[in-house]
Amino acid sequence: MARFLMLLLIISTSAVALETPHSGHFDRRVKHINFNPQQVVKLVGHYGFSTDIEFSNQESISQIAMGDAEAWAVTPVANHIFIKPRAQNAITNMTVLTQSTTGHHVYNFELMAHWSQHGAHPKPNDMMFQVRFLYPNQVKASEQFKKKQRQLSQRLNSISAPTIKNQNYFYKGNDSLVPVSAFDDGRFTYITFNGKQDLPAVYLVDRDNNESLVNSNINSAFPYTIIVQRIAKQLVLRHGDKVLCLFNQSFGTEKAAEYTTSNISNVERHLKGGK
Repeated sequence: MARFLMLLLIISTSAVALETPHSGHFDRRVKHINFNPQQVVKLVGHYGFSTDIEFSNQESISQIAMGDAEAWAVTPVANHIFIKPRAQNAITNMTVLTQSTTGHHVYNFELMAHWSQHGAHPKPNDMMFQVRFLYPNQVKASEQFKKKQRQLSQRLNSISAPTIKNQNYFYKGNDSLVPVSAFDDGRFTYITFNGKQDLPAVYLVDRDNNESLVNSNINSAFPYTIIVQRIAKQLVLRHGDKVLCLFNQSFGTEKAAEYTTSNISNVERHLKGGK
């Protein structure tokens, strides 16, 4: 029976335990505490001194409810609340509601106060000049997001050789424009020249034999290579008055990939600024 009563006492004591802000590494009067919506925070004030309660800079204070509004002076400013005890019996509670773009938070406080011994350097050293809330879950989510962004950036900037799916190309035209190689990877067409050749402009030939410039680029990882951002049945290379036609002999049996595909896994291409 005695052991049962002792266990019951321990459980009851734990059930009403308060969370007290922790002292920082530099000045013990500047404290911090992890946000827990199910925990009541104990704040100790000192007569003649104010305490700054700092919430997330993404939050704004929408409501403050005081158990005894006459016992404390309360001033909200942006994501801060400045409190100062003014009644002799300043023991009460305070509930703070905040809002942000991601939702709202509820903070519960138990307030008490006493006179300071040794002024701004009290004994015991429980003075709170500032209490700053920390948000481990938000920090963890932010770090995970930044990690994913870094990984994606590394993947986007990584250099990987294209997989050759079709080399069935032939040419007709000026020999000075003949490429060293031509192939496609199912998405793009790669036309490589030797270092002594001037790179030509590339045009797409449609079914009506009309020519139009086609999107292309040159990647430093593949020198002297024009990367045409599609697969075509016929391309025309022009440099000055020199012309060469490049024919894709396997175009009839291959299906060009969607523009949104990518050779990087789990990455999609999105066209911005037009169709």
